[in-house]
Amino acid sequence: MMARACRSQKQIKWVRSVDKHFLPNRVEPRFFMAVPYVFINVGTVFLWLMKNHVHKLIKQINKHNSFRNNCLNLVTSENLMSPLTRLAISSDLGNRYTVGRINHRWYAGNHYFDKIESTAANLARKLFHAKYVNLQPTSGMVANMVAFYALLQPGDLLLSLRTKDTGHYSHAKNNLLSLFGVRVASLPFDRKEFTIDLEKAKKTIHRKKPKVVLLGTSEFLFPTPLKELRKICDHTGTKILYDAAHVAGLIAGQTFQDPLGEGADMISTSTNKTLSGPSHGLVACKNIKQYRKKIERALVPMFTSNHHAHHVTGLAITLAEFEKYGHEYAVQVIKNAQALAQALYKFGLEVICPHKNFTRSHTVLIDVKKSGDETMRLLEKANIIVNSFQLPWNKISDQTGIRIGTNEVTRLGMREEEMKQIAKFISDVLLKRKSIKEIRKGVIDFRKSFLKMYYC
Repeated sequence: MMARACRSQKQIKWVRSVDKHFLPNRVEPRFFMAVPYVFINVGTVFLWLMKNHVHKLIKQINKHNSFRNNCLNLVTSENLMSPLTRLAISSDLGNRYTVGRINHRWYAGNHYFDKIESTAANLARKLFHAKYVNLQPTSGMVANMVAFYALLQPGDLLLSLRTKDTGHYSHAKNNLLSLFGVRVASLPFDRKEFTIDLEKAKKTIHRKKPKVVLLGTSEFLFPTPLKELRKICDHTGTKILYDAAHVAGLIAGQTFQDPLGEGADMISTSTNKTLSGPSHGLVACKNIKQYRKKIERALVPMFTSNHHAHHVTGLAITLAEFEKYGHEYAVQVIKNAQALAQALYKFGLEVICPHKNFTRSHTVLIDVKKSGDETMRLLEKANIIVNSFQLPWNKISDQTGIRIGTNEVTRLGMREEEMKQIAKFISDVLLKRKSIKEIRKGVIDFRKSFLKMYYC
């Protein structure tokens, strides 16, 4: 007789099979007969409860997958990995430790992974026009920390955009940089042109003589005037760090700008967003002699240990796919962003920078003139996924921006014509032309035609 913890024959059969596998030395069944309903095998109960938790978790995962497959996923920092990339991530490499450099590991058994990481680094060097690439940062934030360590000393001055001027919070005064003892001052921003104010930046750099100028934003609409900044920084011996997190795929696709070729000393980036790889990071530069040892010292043992071999392997697949399809994909991403912005503007929404054709990247910005967070939640009810954002003229407590990206829908094969329909869905929600229920049904029906992945 089994303990009362198992209430069905199916559960009893499952528990017996699990017990046989995991608990070979369990108490003999005859002991249960001697003390019926009193003795409870703790291992059996635990495994049964675990089974219930697993079922619940899988149910939530399936619900999430179904929901997102029925949504217009327009978050600028999200994308879809290819089937081969996902297969690589699920490989045995996810179980392994790969601490150390290529061919110089702290653990045995990594000779195949050495070849994988070497191939990935070679591909990244080609796509980013670098002489040295390190793929061991486990995220964009870690890549930033590595770059800060390589370029800065405690007490040095760094210029970056404020978060309210589209800068990332890891570039801000009282966040990550404070851990390095670095002083931070603001890089002037032109709110009308939505880029760095070059004239004011020139005066600031000449006056303050910073050690590093940090470029890159969370609302990356247009290429940065890198060539001009390089000339300015040469007068003060200032280094340029380019955070490419949002536009790495556009750079690798040769459609945005060439940071290292235009004067940046180093690139730090995440690898998901427009690059469509796993959540990971990389650092790239041209001056191997000056930076390689500093970058490697920063990674092990300072900021990483095991650097997630399965993600590096998935990234290798992504980079190989980008070598073949990246340019075509990046061109279409930008075309889609411009088409979406134009359509939203025609529907009467206040899209940022109409005088510059709105965008040269994957990003479209709208000022909704009311709570961006409430607007984001309203769009979510219609299965349209975006995120709210602070615009330069907003107060921290009064964010009115909505940030939209075309990187994921482009992966699904959508083109300019589909952007017009997406703009209509969004404007119908924001201008209250139809009920949310009706719009959501339209979105779900629309998505049924776009389930295949392209550019891989």
